[in-house]
Amino acid sequence: MVYENRCRSHHDSTSLLKNTFISEEKPREYIKKLLAAQAKKSRAIYIHVPYCSKICSFCNMNRGLLNKDINQYHALLTESIKKICTYPYIESKEFESVYFGGGTPTTLSAQQIKEVLQAIYDYLPICSNAEISFETSITELTEDRLAVMKEMGVNRFSIGVQSFVDRARKLFARRGTGQDAVDKIGRVIEMGFKNTNIDLIYNYPAQNVEELSYDLGMIKELDLAGLSYYSLIRHEGSVLDKRIKAGEVVHLASLAKEKGFFTKIYRELRKSNYNLLELTKLTNQNRDRYQYIQIRNRGGDVLALGIGAGGRLGDYSYFNGMSKEMIENNKSPLSPMGRIVTADYNRIDRIRGQLQFGTLNFREIEAEIDFDLKENCAEFLAEIAAKGLIELDEKGFELTEDGIFWGNNISRDLTNRIVEIYSRGRINNENTCNIFNANR
Repeated sequence: MVYENRCRSHHDSTSLLKNTFISEEKPREYIKKLLAAQAKKSRAIYIHVPYCSKICSFCNMNRGLLNKDINQYHALLTESIKKICTYPYIESKEFESVYFGGGTPTTLSAQQIKEVLQAIYDYLPICSNAEISFETSITELTEDRLAVMKEMGVNRFSIGVQSFVDRARKLFARRGTGQDAVDKIGRVIEMGFKNTNIDLIYNYPAQNVEELSYDLGMIKELDLAGLSYYSLIRHEGSVLDKRIKAGEVVHLASLAKEKGFFTKIYRELRKSNYNLLELTKLTNQNRDRYQYIQIRNRGGDVLALGIGAGGRLGDYSYFNGMSKEMIENNKSPLSPMGRIVTADYNRIDRIRGQLQFGTLNFREIEAEIDFDLKENCAEFLAEIAAKGLIELDEKGFELTEDGIFWGNNISRDLTNRIVEIYSRGRINNENTCNIFNANR
């Protein structure tokens, strides 16, 4: 293998960057100045709903089991919208995407969903063709919720199926059978929600090729708009991680097996006209724009609403906190729990974001940075090209199939190299790129 360990998340590529190039300007002062200005960037809204009716065994996200607080959660969101909506920065440019994440956003009732969406349309500038997207489970997609979401312009779903295999669904603590999931997705598409996507987890304990083939067969049969595919990450503290540590579930981690599963997914779906959008995202004949992730990875604004939500406006990256009291008691229009990043941070982050789509265009990048990327990173680029991870020419590079598998490693190492260059020797060489194994 090219690397000893695989980075499975885009968060792995930000570990060094996120602690570098932070401005000393005070958040409250910056927020006041920002909100009085005119917006210029593409932008999205992220709404976090931190509730689940059942916790998946692999999950460690910002969420909790349903409780009575959810009954007034729509009111909290509506008040947050009203609190921010009149500032020039918010009013001056339309939002191109509204993304409900969680948790499980569809734990909100049909009426709550309607009221939140109505508040968004009433108080915030939304593009007429905006992507309105919901993460959901199959069990929460009830007829009344679906009817309201269709009425209110929802046009994209990301359904946490994880697998259509009953054994895997039980392992992941998913409710309903694989056939239940197939039937519900078929109903959703039949209602006109053509941009329906799923999450797929592979390389889970004792998974075999036949089980993966079954999942891929269902994806093709349903003619889904796209899928996000993830190799199982053992999140510390999750139920599944505890069961593995206790010996209740046997998970023999094998990088070779993981690579084999990835290759099967990628090649089989590519033959069925699924194209790469992001390192962990394939779309069926480009039917899913996934505008939210496009904006986020290309350095756009993300207005964050709700408990546990994180976002970024201008150069201010912030987190809303994990309680309604933190939001209700905050006198500022934005959470003061954040940091202001510098122009160098923005430049490097846009390079990292572009890499998530599997390509890097030197001309676009070098128009923003003040050094020759090809020259300064020539050794690293030549090395990963020699290993068959990229196809490199004078204009830039594109990740190969193997490069997509190792994409977050490549993103981490190139990002760290550029951080080192910008830091002008302030960062120890141990943290920079070329972290290949000794047996290469």
